[in-house]
Amino acid sequence: MAFGVLFLGVALLVARRSASTDIDDFIVAGRRLPFGVVSASILVSWLWTTSLLGAAEAGYLFGIGGGFAFALGSAVPFFVFIPLALRLRRLMPEGTTFLEFIEQRFGRLTHHLLIGMMLLLALYICVEQMIGIAYAISGAYGTSFKLVALCATAVVVAYITISGLRGAVINDVIQFVVISLVSLVVLPLALARIGLRPLYDGLARAAADAASPVHTPGALNFFAAASVRYFVVALVVSFGFVLLNQGYFSKARAAANSKSLLWSYIVGTLIAWLPIPILFGTILGGIGIAEGMTVGEELTVSTDVGTYVIVENFGAIGGLLFSLTIFMAGLTTAGNTLVGFQANFAVDVQDGMLRQQVTPAQRKRRTQIATIIFGVLVAVFALLLEGVSLLQIDILSGIIFATPMAGLVAGLCSRRPSGTVVVTSIVMGLVAGIATYLAIDDPDVDYFYGNVVSLLVPAVVVVIGGLVKPAQFDFAPLRAYRSRYQEVEQTAAGKGD
Repeated sequence: MAFGVLFLGVALLVARRSASTDIDDFIVAGRRLPFGVVSASILVSWLWTTSLLGAAEAGYLFGIGGGFAFALGSAVPFFVFIPLALRLRRLMPEGTTFLEFIEQRFGRLTHHLLIGMMLLLALYICVEQMIGIAYAISGAYGTSFKLVALCATAVVVAYITISGLRGAVINDVIQFVVISLVSLVVLPLALARIGLRPLYDGLARAAADAASPVHTPGALNFFAAASVRYFVVALVVSFGFVLLNQGYFSKARAAANSKSLLWSYIVGTLIAWLPIPILFGTILGGIGIAEGMTVGEELTVSTDVGTYVIVENFGAIGGLLFSLTIFMAGLTTAGNTLVGFQANFAVDVQDGMLRQQVTPAQRKRRTQIATIIFGVLVAVFALLLEGVSLLQIDILSGIIFATPMAGLVAGLCSRRPSGTVVVTSIVMGLVAGIATYLAIDDPDVDYFYGNVVSLLVPAVVVVIGGLVKPAQFDFAPLRAYRSRYQEVEQTAAGKGD
């Protein structure tokens, strides 16, 4: 509660110091954020509740390879995103959202389809974060899941509604400091409490004893089949989360220059973020296996393993620190997603779909109202999904959100693909991925093949379509493109002069 009040205070301070009607400052922080702020913001916004609770769950389900599979599979997409974000800045230096490029490149049909998918992804990400926060706090203290989910949603929606991207990144820096300190203290203490040898022996027993309730054949194998499959799924899922999340594009636009953008993402993901899910998966998930924790006994769902390990070993103080870490991780990721939603609504919905002439003040107010309505939807779905595994939600979502990847990447890098080809590839990939998942009657591999098919089928369609009927798109005119709200503000400024 105290930190929630702090974040709201920061939001109010930022809102008071910013121009009340400056929509560019509201959604892309005036495009002049420094390297350190962007780096810290990238780290904590990619540090989902899934990166902590889900990584621990992956380590518990798949063994020591689970945390590594989660971390590496989630990190690789950023090394696709970085050159794409840099290219987008060069192609459309005055653009704001990725969907503006989509409309110019592929037309309105593709634009409208992608708006729907990006808004659905934003809803999913925010809901997942609220569920993770509620699992951690209710598991540590026995607090009502519903009450925690509602309060967490109210806090993040309030401070993003008030201050937009600038307030989000300032709060991200505060959360970065707290999350880093807690992780550096709690995880080594947890490992020291059980000891390396007992941890290894427990994993060895789980791998060898088929009668064990926590039997995990690949517990000590980095390259166990289950871990490799999960690495591929994490890769597919994360591609969708990164490339369809306007929040990351907004931060790329907000960086002061391209060099700052490049190093912010490298430092924020590879150096600062990558070790955290590896440690959570290896230490907390490994302890869960070694100590024989089972769902239905110690754990309500497998997602609870990280919280249970901390509370059992460190009591109320450990539970408080761990819950605080999860709370902040969830808020930063949900906040990042909400600022992406705001950019999509302010630019792509109000201009790209509604095409209404509005003043900057009206645009900002409508965006804030839409953020509140969106927050209500997040709260409702979080309450409805109580008891569902975070990892299971993650795995299945990849089948949906991986389908546009091939078209988006090809559209930025090649003149050939047309809007018709991209829409066809998305529909075919979605149908093929869902059909594959439903057709395979094996819960150990159905999700794997469903995710792979949903990524590969669109890629094949885009390549063939680009060869058979190339579009020969001209990128040059994009350099003169300006977001419609910028043109309105410039016109208003000119009349004022």
